[in-house]
Amino acid sequence: MNNKLGLVSISFRKHSPEEILKAIKAAGLDSVEWGGDVHSPHGDTEVANAVKALSDAYGISIPEYGSYYAIGKSEPELFEKVLASARALDTKVIRVWAGQGKPSDTYSSAEYEAAVADAKRICDMANDITVALECHPNTLTDEYHTALQFIQDVGRDNLKMFWQPNQHRPLEYNLDAIRALLPYIVSVHVFSWKRKERLPLESLADHWQKYIELLSEKEINYMLEFMHDDHIETLKETAKTLKSWFE
Repeated sequence: MNNKLGLVSISFRKHSPEEILKAIKAAGLDSVEWGGDVHSPHGDTEVANAVKALSDAYGISIPEYGSYYAIGKSEPELFEKVLASARALDTKVIRVWAGQGKPSDTYSSAEYEAAVADAKRICDMANDITVALECHPNTLTDEYHTALQFIQDVGRDNLKMFWQPNQHRPLEYNLDAIRALLPYIVSVHVFSWKRKERLPLESLADHWQKYIELLSEKEINYMLEFMHDDHIETLKETAKTLKSWFE
């Protein structure tokens, strides 16, 4: 199966796109998720075109764009800028946030309905591009039952999910989340954390092998996010661990 193995660029916000691409290439990875805050800002198609050309020169694909559009919260016009950058990067997946800053169980009916309506709007705007929800605490995807309900309530074929383990929940919860969301998962953010403690990736290898066993039913992007020490020099060793799980 042709899974993409790559890096989320926001792992190294202080580094330039070229420094990041050099590190990705040296680590033997094949792809990058450019972030919409620093490396390819929303709507700046000149930067996006330059980043795309540089990525092509290094032979690194761009399977996804990490935007900071928050459904039901961001100014609606922001998604036009996000879409312009995604098209300039020639990517087929845009990451968005399912709300932001509050737990899913605190949404009023009106807030939830507004989020559903906004998600329908941006999915229709994206058309041939997949819109994928960030899986994160304090959003409408902070619990997998809620995430699944939201996707079903929006009812758009191009609405999918990013997935990452919830570091505040036990292994079995995360396995159940994969089982429930698998039809919608297009990309996985890969890291090993226990609550707020960042660990070397290999520290939770036993968990990740179980996750990958379930995820392996389909082709998915596996993107490293946030080295345990925030050092770009660590990427090569972390990538070696990731690659070993697919050999």
